[in-house]
Amino acid sequence: MNEKKVCMADIQNKIYEAGLFRTDEKVVLTTKNCVLLELYTGKTYSYRMVDLTTLKAKRLFSRQKPLSSSGYQKAIEKMLAQVSEVEEPAHADKHSRARELLTYIFTDILPKHGMIFRENQLSLALSMLDAMEETKVALCEAEVGTGKTHAYILAATIYRLFHGSSQPTIISTSTIALQKALTEEYIPQISNVLMEHRIIENPLSFVVRKGKSHYACDDRVRNYRSSIVNNGREEDKELIETLDCLYTGACSIDLDSLPLTDYVKGRICVERCHLHCDLSAICRYRNFLRISQTDAFDFQIANHNLVLADVLSQKGGRNRLFPDCGLLIFDEAHKLLDAARQMYGMTLESVELERLTSSIYRSIGSQNPDKVEILRLCEEMLRQNTALFENLKYSAGASYDKTCSAVELRFDSIQNLKVLTEILRRLSVLFFTKDYRKAGAYGRLVSRMEQKLSKLMILLDYSQSICWLEHTGTTACQVCTLPKQLDFLLFEDIWDKAMPYVLTSGTLSVGGDFSHFKHQTGIDFLDTGRLIETSKASPFHYREHALLYLPKDMPFPDVKNEEYMEAVLIKLTELIRQTHGHTLVLFTSYRMMEIIYTGLSDRITDYPLFLMGKGRLNAIESFRKSKNGVLLASDSAGEGIDLPGDILSSLIVVKLPFPIPDPVGEYEKSLYDNFYSYLSDVIVPSMIIKLRQWIGRGIRRETDTCVFSILDSRASERYQNDILAALPDMPVTDRIEDVGRFILSHKDESYFA
Repeated sequence: MNEKKVCMADIQNKIYEAGLFRTDEKVVLTTKNCVLLELYTGKTYSYRMVDLTTLKAKRLFSRQKPLSSSGYQKAIEKMLAQVSEVEEPAHADKHSRARELLTYIFTDILPKHGMIFRENQLSLALSMLDAMEETKVALCEAEVGTGKTHAYILAATIYRLFHGSSQPTIISTSTIALQKALTEEYIPQISNVLMEHRIIENPLSFVVRKGKSHYACDDRVRNYRSSIVNNGREEDKELIETLDCLYTGACSIDLDSLPLTDYVKGRICVERCHLHCDLSAICRYRNFLRISQTDAFDFQIANHNLVLADVLSQKGGRNRLFPDCGLLIFDEAHKLLDAARQMYGMTLESVELERLTSSIYRSIGSQNPDKVEILRLCEEMLRQNTALFENLKYSAGASYDKTCSAVELRFDSIQNLKVLTEILRRLSVLFFTKDYRKAGAYGRLVSRMEQKLSKLMILLDYSQSICWLEHTGTTACQVCTLPKQLDFLLFEDIWDKAMPYVLTSGTLSVGGDFSHFKHQTGIDFLDTGRLIETSKASPFHYREHALLYLPKDMPFPDVKNEEYMEAVLIKLTELIRQTHGHTLVLFTSYRMMEIIYTGLSDRITDYPLFLMGKGRLNAIESFRKSKNGVLLASDSAGEGIDLPGDILSSLIVVKLPFPIPDPVGEYEKSLYDNFYSYLSDVIVPSMIIKLRQWIGRGIRRETDTCVFSILDSRASERYQNDILAALPDMPVTDRIEDVGRFILSHKDESYFA
């Protein structure tokens, strides 16, 4: 953005709001307190001046051609001659002007377009803008209904306008649903409003970035189509039509927008992309990457994993996945730590070296002079790999669940790792070649060897990692690691960089205290002067629209206790009848959910009952269409879903969502002097944040009303004060009759039909 356009946004908007702009008229020059407007009538260029002090316009002249450089100087002289006394106005600094314009957008412009003015939303946006202006890290908690998405889009847009930045803003999310909302709703809506009010001249632009598995590979589409087209099966006709659409370029290469199964997507997605492909010259995926790597877009929209992959690529000296950005926004920031554990962690499957060996066998020809040595090394690699995982299984310690257990790397395992590293180093030397006919295939093999070698080196340096073993099948397993100093690595790789960051979510704090989130993500290593913290309560009226039911007659939660399970069934049945269905029941265990579902099936017959198992997202849509159904679901329905209106009028939490014991938690516990400190600093805050996410599903609009029930006896006893302090202020009862009275007094007749 050139200097002339810097800070032009508020001037143009001021003229627009005064009603001085004509259709297609634009600002071409500002000087002192005057503005020169240009309008092409189709025949001539007409010029007018506006006095910014009096907001009066006056015609100057018309020309057959637009003004040249010398013409601009004469126009300045003519404008200044039209005002009797010209004084240099006391210009506010850019930051003040940016804040004023952002405030005006929320208080005056958005309400004209049907968006309610909310003081908390404006305050949130201003805090975000301050962080951007001052190159700070902003932790912006905004409970449901605050309007955080509009806040950061507008703050980022105003920041870029006033600072003349051509670098894109990266918006990182956790869900595809939010990405769709950003691209189909929020950004287009804001863009249209800002253009209408002459704050921006061109629509806000964006590109959605995803991992390779989300895009179609033209070559793989062609090959897969060829493999099924001659089958002549009737059920393949629709699939072939979709593949034809993909291959001819009639539809987008974004696989998320196409009606394809996960299996088909796996067969046609971009797995590897290299210049040796015979379609590389016209490859749409490579062209998409080239365009995405430029500054052509205002916003780059991605997920946390891809953004962290870019951070790690940059750290490792590899090619970056994004262009240099001027601002990074993490929406759904409460999921950032989970993504970081995935991206910074390492997994070595028991079959990885076996697959590598198979690839080596296929690659070596009979004429290879090193064939005998290569085969010997491969056999030894297979033997050492088998021994490694046998030794790891033997040294497995405490089990966290049926598939996961702690593991200790003892002497035998370390010896296996050392031998394997030497084998891989030797093989990589043997596969080095100057023969251009083999360079491509051999080079890819060597690259895979180096990847496996880096994993083995991480295991050898096990003192710096948390290690555990996961069983992925009857005989298959994988060893996993996570850096013990993940928090410091995140600080070093992200937060310590001299650029602004905005992290926002409905749940980042515990009662306004961000300590838990900052500690886990490494933000607490930052100087406090670089940190902005703000927490905005929901604008929804929970005191009038919600009720919290905490029964005092529930046994201590224990799935193995038949009396407890029967008590849960009885209480759920009573609640469902009191609220006439319209219920979402959230569980922390699939096993318990399935047992309860079976028990409820015999007791609840007046309302449709749905079970949302692993991967069964269609259950949500069925529940939505039922109008008065009952949906049993796990954590996957506890966040990220939107069920406004009466369909969800009762939200039941069966057990408090305490974190499940795992190797990372065990390591964190070892850092504390006693369990109670660990409980108060880690376990309870994690539970509270998760519970707030779950409760946030209940009221999604200003007119929604909902009963919240927590059937865990600990919620009405040991943790009651913590829970009440963290949740929105609402009436609390321990009498189930109050639930029925609340529903009767807050719902109209159509609800009970």
